[in-house]
Amino acid sequence: MSKKKWLSSMLAIGLITTGILSGCGKDSAENANQGAAENNTATTTNNTETAASADPVKLKLAIWDAKADIDFWTEKAKEYSAQKPNVTIEVEKVPDNSGQYLKVRLAANDMPDLFYLKPAAFQVYKETMLPLDDLQATATNKFATKIDGKVLGLPLVSFSEFVYYHPSIFKALNLEVPKTLPQFLDVMAKLKADGQYTPLSIGGKDDWTFYPFMEFGPHLMSGDEDYMANLAKNKAPFGAGSTFDQVANLLKEISDKKYAGPDALSISFDQSTQQFEAGKAAMIALGQWYYPSYMDKVKSDEDLGAFPLPFRADESQPLTSMTLSDMNVGINKDSKNTEEAKAFLEWMFSKDVYQSYINTMQQSSTIDGVTVDNPFFNKWTQQYPFTPFIYNATDAGFAKVSSAAQYDTHKIAQSIFAGKSIGDLEKELNDKWGKAVDSNQ
Repeated sequence: MSKKKWLSSMLAIGLITTGILSGCGKDSAENANQGAAENNTATTTNNTETAASADPVKLKLAIWDAKADIDFWTEKAKEYSAQKPNVTIEVEKVPDNSGQYLKVRLAANDMPDLFYLKPAAFQVYKETMLPLDDLQATATNKFATKIDGKVLGLPLVSFSEFVYYHPSIFKALNLEVPKTLPQFLDVMAKLKADGQYTPLSIGGKDDWTFYPFMEFGPHLMSGDEDYMANLAKNKAPFGAGSTFDQVANLLKEISDKKYAGPDALSISFDQSTQQFEAGKAAMIALGQWYYPSYMDKVKSDEDLGAFPLPFRADESQPLTSMTLSDMNVGINKDSKNTEEAKAFLEWMFSKDVYQSYINTMQQSSTIDGVTVDNPFFNKWTQQYPFTPFIYNATDAGFAKVSSAAQYDTHKIAQSIFAGKSIGDLEKELNDKWGKAVDSNQ
């Protein structure tokens, strides 16, 4: 898919219009409607009776700690069971979104029937996943995840990354939205000097909250869509001057100058968002997925703005933002109820159910013919436009090398905030990485 087509899909936000069919006459329409209603009632009754008489089925849907998704699918699972009384859907919360917890389940031969998966984790779990090529939901999904020629996951959302900020704070301190990294650092310095607010809220106690920086930053600064694949061919990619090195030094400056507060490693993700939502922090870097949570707690976006984290040295370089599909749903091929799991997955992506989901999440649709009215992001992406950056997140070589080298960008970021020397860190990384590259050849 071209970037232009992706950009159109991501940023086009329209209204869904409803066609109104007119009958040949009032009496004919009423008779037809009455007959249709009777037929629908009979069909529903027959389907319910058939389902009720079928053998009981219990499916587990594993979702990482994404409260909005857990709440939504917990309620929808009840609707599904009302339609199919013999089927029970248990929504199970897993403690991380990196796939580590599922590795434990995989080793114990206890994988859930359906589960959320990040793009980078597909190479780890591909042998356990059921191909989904024959599903109608696959045919309509614009960003279906294909591994080794087979569709293994269907993403529920696509989104971009942003820095959320409070315009009232910027206005009071006469600050401009930064368009380069030097400007971003300058804004944080001025906020720190003012002393009223934490410049940038980071919940460093939960290591994954560093992902906009250490996980995505080097990709964006490289401008290389195949960054991960090329990284897996380089025996020493973490040296001075590399994009990794530049982002590592950015984090070191944020840490050393306390731009994320006096001790960001003692702050959890929930505490970091609470700090921002209470107006005690001026900025927070998170994805489009954060907006519904903010609205659920604050109830208004009157004092909320968003701009792309400017991973560029000057304004002559392109301004990009990481844009990706996520919340991939896959099926365990060894599930005892694969057919029912497929039926439930089809239902998750059925038009009415999916429209309700994407409206609730306020992210961009992955399904042809389904759009979401999203005035907040429409406003701010028009004010601070960017080019979506899309990268290859499922490279097999990178998955093997990074696993062998125990490469974890989140823990790396934590270690930088804990005071580890970047030179020592890069030397250790290159030693492990070089050995891993050799073993993969």
